[in-house]
Amino acid sequence: MNAPDDMDDLSGLDPDEAMKLHSNYLRGTILDSIADPVTGAMHDDDSKLIRYHGTYQQDDRDVREERRKQKLEPTYQFMIRVRVPGGVVTSSQWLAMDALTCTFGSGTLRVTSRQTFQIHSILKENLKPSIAAVNAALLTTFATSGDVNRNVVCSSGPMPSRQHEAVLGWAPSLSHHLLPKTHAYHELWLDGERIDPNSEHEPL
Repeated sequence: MNAPDDMDDLSGLDPDEAMKLHSNYLRGTILDSIADPVTGAMHDDDSKLIRYHGTYQQDDRDVREERRKQKLEPTYQFMIRVRVPGGVVTSSQWLAMDALTCTFGSGTLRVTSRQTFQIHSILKENLKPSIAAVNAALLTTFATSGDVNRNVVCSSGPMPSRQHEAVLGWAPSLSHHLLPKTHAYHELWLDGERIDPNSEHEPL
């Protein structure tokens, strides 16, 4: 997520890949974007980087044309996606996600074909408390968007079997293994300890 010392010439690299390499391990200027009161949007590069933290910048399509005619900024809002290896959650986690979308989102909890949740219509100022609420339920949004694996799925098993139990056991293990190693997520969204990026290593 940061440019190695021997990669000074990035002229042939895809612009998004170059952006990631220079993002300070996915930190970018996301905190500045969130604090910017002038716009409901993230800064250009940050609007791409936040995908790796589990959120997409969108706008309200129902009022898009009317706001364009009025020369107003689009009504920016965000979708967050939850990481649920194998699609298995407890009843309390389900209720926590339902409460989250009622508090900060559209009031509708969407279950996806990747066996996870999406919560829509979150405003920029509510991104941090929303992501914190997901983590308080012992779930995460980390690396659920962008060019990553997003979620590790597992075939549903309506009948108990040792084979399904073994496969389901691999889902969280693979999910954890494939996560980026950067501490940026915990720093930005969960007020975690700030780590010197020079001490970080990103094998992927």
